[in-house]
Amino acid sequence: MEKRRLRFKRKGEFPAGILFLCGFLIGSLLPNIAWKLQWQQKTMASVYLLGAFAHSSVSGKEYFFEVLRMRGSYFLLCILCGVSVFGVPLAVLGVIILGVEIGAMLTMSILQFGLAGGAVGLGLLFPQYLVYIPVSFFFMALVYQQSLDIWRNHGIFPQKAYRYGTRACVAAVLYFGGIVLESYCNPWIVEKIFGALKIF
Repeated sequence: MEKRRLRFKRKGEFPAGILFLCGFLIGSLLPNIAWKLQWQQKTMASVYLLGAFAHSSVSGKEYFFEVLRMRGSYFLLCILCGVSVFGVPLAVLGVIILGVEIGAMLTMSILQFGLAGGAVGLGLLFPQYLVYIPVSFFFMALVYQQSLDIWRNHGIFPQKAYRYGTRACVAAVLYFGGIVLESYCNPWIVEKIFGALKIF
């Protein structure tokens, strides 16, 4: 009886790691397939803009509020979807897209700049994704489970809503830390990498 319950719990778990790896694989393969078409020009333009942005005179505060607006609005959307039936598909797509984003960024950087592109790709992701990845796994699993409970029970219970809200707040604080790293640390790192490799 206990084994059946354990199997049931495992089936209900959110497969964040598997979904992320699938997304990463897709993100790694797509640029290779489409490289000879239009992706090359788009990649060059996007990486150039990121490099130029790191060298630009845009203040850290302006960049911070822009990142906060983009990342924060997405995070709030996920919280709201968690208390509806839309949380399940959003959590699945969210983790897959995260994997696609990272895989595509690394692959396109390598295709554009060769082995040095690996450093460029890592530089564009570091250090904020050290926070974004684990927090996204935790938070999307939370959104998925809360939405699944609503789907099954056709409602939300106060005790579970409180637990969901508390954990979502913890995830929000950690995610905000990633936003700070992306806003203030990442541009400096990208600038140093581009300067060392003399890409532009």
